[in-house]
Amino acid sequence: MKLNNSINHLNSFSYKLSVWFEHIAIIGFLGMMASTVIDVVGAKVFKWPLPVGTEAVYLFQVIAIAAAIAFAQIDGRHIRVELFVDKLPRRARAFFHGLASLLGLVLFVILIWESYEYGQALRFAKDVTATSQIPLFPFAFWLTLSFIPVCLILLGELLNSIQEVFKKWTPSSSA
Repeated sequence: MKLNNSINHLNSFSYKLSVWFEHIAIIGFLGMMASTVIDVVGAKVFKWPLPVGTEAVYLFQVIAIAAAIAFAQIDGRHIRVELFVDKLPRRARAFFHGLASLLGLVLFVILIWESYEYGQALRFAKDVTATSQIPLFPFAFWLTLSFIPVCLILLGELLNSIQEVFKKWTPSSSA
């Protein structure tokens, strides 16, 4: 029962953190839209496009996409092939869901490490965008930060699957 409460607290915290990141993703998406509108209207109406329009769009994309990954995981919007797994017994299904969560967790831990290393390399190289000279390293660190909620969600899914695999069978728990 204590493990179940811990898993519930982890899932609740992960959900709240993911909602916060999703709000930032919405702001990034709105920034992308605003940059595009200003660039197009400026180019077509005033014959003066936004000088940093393209850079603004791709930097806002990084913010929006990275921040939305965690909530997409919660919402089940990531690709899953469940054609055969859904036909398996409850424990086998839980095992394969747990295995997928474990592999996803390993992948995102590697992504956290590599994006942090990439951010450090960009910071030391003082790498900036071509037109507006915006430093690139904060966006790599944003990726690092955005992958943490995904890891928490996958950890919660893994723990739920482990609990399901080792749960005793009762007639009411058959699915």
